[in-house]
Amino acid sequence: MKTLPNFFIVGAARSGTSSLDRYLSQHPEIYITPRKETHFFASDYIPQCYKGPGDERLNQLLIRNEDQYAQLFVGATGAKAIGESSAFYLYFPGTAERIAQEVPDAKIIITLREPVARAYSAYMMLVRDGRETLRFEEGLSQEEERKQKGFEPIWWYKELSSYYKPIKHYLEVFGTQRVKVLLYDELFANPGQVLCDVFTFLGVKEDVVIDTSVRYNLSGVPKSRRLYTLLDNFIYNPSPLEKRIKSLVPLHLRMAWASKIIGMFTRPVPIDAQVRAEFKAYFAEDVSKLEDLLQRDLLCWQYREPSIAQKA
Repeated sequence: MKTLPNFFIVGAARSGTSSLDRYLSQHPEIYITPRKETHFFASDYIPQCYKGPGDERLNQLLIRNEDQYAQLFVGATGAKAIGESSAFYLYFPGTAERIAQEVPDAKIIITLREPVARAYSAYMMLVRDGRETLRFEEGLSQEEERKQKGFEPIWWYKELSSYYKPIKHYLEVFGTQRVKVLLYDELFANPGQVLCDVFTFLGVKEDVVIDTSVRYNLSGVPKSRRLYTLLDNFIYNPSPLEKRIKSLVPLHLRMAWASKIIGMFTRPVPIDAQVRAEFKAYFAEDVSKLEDLLQRDLLCWQYREPSIAQKA
């Protein structure tokens, strides 16, 4: 009998999914696939090949074959919680239904980041990797055209930051008891408490110490494009000799070291204040509807002033 996951991290992209994935992998009762972004349950809705600059990396990660997908879980023996992470599951129509059909008792984890910060982080990641050459506001204006040309979803800056409709859909399919919504700000401000809540949700031991000192997959502008390109090639396109060298180091250490080094080789560049204000207005209605949907205030995103009672 093939092993299937019983929980999924479905997004949102650039909202801490890589870090959460790696933190959960440290728990002795949790198995999460070392290969992220396979998007197996969205494969019916994904084109055969994405066509944007650098999209071949995602093309290589995608899995459409059931037996190949099952191979991801051969090491899950004895785990109470078995999961996988695909940050675009949140957005593809039909994905929630396919997961529910194949794994009726599946639990869903969604991480959310303030919409403008999420979109800008996606933009800066593409800049970091030499894929985005336009200014942020120009990239925003090109979004629909790029989508029509077959660019992968990471280029959909506005669409992937509009949370209300996709989250409403997942809640309708799975119910509120099987969907856990986390906030990026809280995950990194108080990781111990957030992870404890996740462990409770997944039904595993809560008193497990997790190393949360590393933030994974940081974005930013390379301090040296040449050095960053060499580093990127070593991580993602190693030579045969480099592959042998990498094989001597456990995967979790390789990923942690790579994230630390990427952080050293890049620098953050803040978003233009006027662009941020204009873009924030675009999401205001969606955020308000999301608050009502989740029955939760999102004051940390600063889309409205706190009430008098909250100030007191």
